[in-house]
Amino acid sequence: MDVTIQHVNKTFGQKKVLHEIDLTIPSGRCVALVGPSGSGKTTLLRLIAGLEKVSSGAIHFGATEMTRVAPNQRGVTMLFQRPLLFPHLTVGQNVRLGMKAGHKQEVEQWLDRVGLSGRADAFVHELSGGEQQRASLARALASRPNFLLLDEPFSSLDLPRRRELRTLIRRLTEAQGVTTLLVTHDREEAMAMADYVYVMEQGHIIDQGNPVQLAEKSPFFGDGVHLSGEWYPLSGVKLALRPTNDLQERVTITKELIQYGVRFYEVERDTGERLVVQTMETFQETTTAYIVRKEG
Repeated sequence: MDVTIQHVNKTFGQKKVLHEIDLTIPSGRCVALVGPSGSGKTTLLRLIAGLEKVSSGAIHFGATEMTRVAPNQRGVTMLFQRPLLFPHLTVGQNVRLGMKAGHKQEVEQWLDRVGLSGRADAFVHELSGGEQQRASLARALASRPNFLLLDEPFSSLDLPRRRELRTLIRRLTEAQGVTTLLVTHDREEAMAMADYVYVMEQGHIIDQGNPVQLAEKSPFFGDGVHLSGEWYPLSGVKLALRPTNDLQERVTITKELIQYGVRFYEVERDTGERLVVQTMETFQETTTAYIVRKEG
């Protein structure tokens, strides 16, 4: 089931938090919304789930418009930052809540799929944080949703558990053919899970593409350096260890920065040519190899 968002706007009072949002999530694929806190990612997620009302625009699931449909009639399941399990129920009873008509064998099958075999009779407090999120995933997918919404579900986990769970979610959603939307500020998560990524900032979609494309061209998504007001992906920067081999040539430092523990300089030759220099040294006014002056 394709999900289509068309010209969606959202206003809270006098504040407009989403501006003309257009995006498509192809059936059975995983799309990520990436952006800093306050960019509007979670608001858009809540609009899709029906937990907030759209100010204008339309939301379609397949050919059906869902803009005004009640949340419990959308066939949408959400997985949140923290597992929302009922502590007075066993793990198996929690999973069964998501099923229209579940029996013990089917509950056990879902727990086996998420790596919780034999834990149906355990209580929530007996599980680790990662195991609780796995149980939440089993309950979410056992409901056979048309659409799975992931609201930063890995943020409370340590790195090894985070990687395990996102691999598990991707494998299971692909196997079940579940259309999935991931909201995250973590670029690595988007790279690991998504087929396509939308980058949001201040309520606007400012960039989009597959993760590899965005890593090459997006200042927010990829790794690069800003020099003279322009952003260059690290993969596209030609680095020189020395600006010149001429002992008498003078170069001017026009930019100096440290990115990811590596020192970069932009230097300009008298000819006007500029180079990006990567060095472990700190440039001094003069060196034995070449003469350097700082701009201004």
